[in-house]
Amino acid sequence: MITDRFESSARRFAASSRRRALGAVALCTAALILSAPALATNAADETFLTAAGQGSMAEVAAGKLAASRTTDPTVKAFAARMIAEHSKADEIIAAIAKKNGLAPPAGVGARNEKLIHALSELDGKTFDTAYIRSQVQAHEKMEQIFQKEISSGSNPNLVAFAKMTLPKIQEHLSLAKSAGTHVEASTK
Repeated sequence: MITDRFESSARRFAASSRRRALGAVALCTAALILSAPALATNAADETFLTAAGQGSMAEVAAGKLAASRTTDPTVKAFAARMIAEHSKADEIIAAIAKKNGLAPPAGVGARNEKLIHALSELDGKTFDTAYIRSQVQAHEKMEQIFQKEISSGSNPNLVAFAKMTLPKIQEHLSLAKSAGTHVEASTK
């Protein structure tokens, strides 16, 4: 019993330490990107920046909605993490846009607004299921968008940002899938 609790605590500490280390690396990389000179961008880079910015702002908005709607602790914890981490990403995206002479996205975009409105009409387990499914879909889409920027972006600052952020998107996708498994099990 004591050994189980110790091992559980040790695993949580190790996971927390990994998250802090990844966060520190991300902040250092962001600082390097922001200190680099502004470079030319093409239409694909601008499309990437818009999609990344709108997607990240939508994560914050949907997370706030989930935090106020759900009673499920797993969904609530996931939403809180999305709010915190995507709020930081929003700041970095805006700074990169400004640094490169681009306008940061002004909002979440029409598609995301429609999704957030649809979620706002739901409650209970129906809300939890729809929210988590939307998070899996959103992070799968962002994973593809960031991979495309990494492979074909022309602005090294944006490519570096995509490389820095992709592992976090993949982590969020994994967390969303785990939360989805939890929500499905709790509705049975």
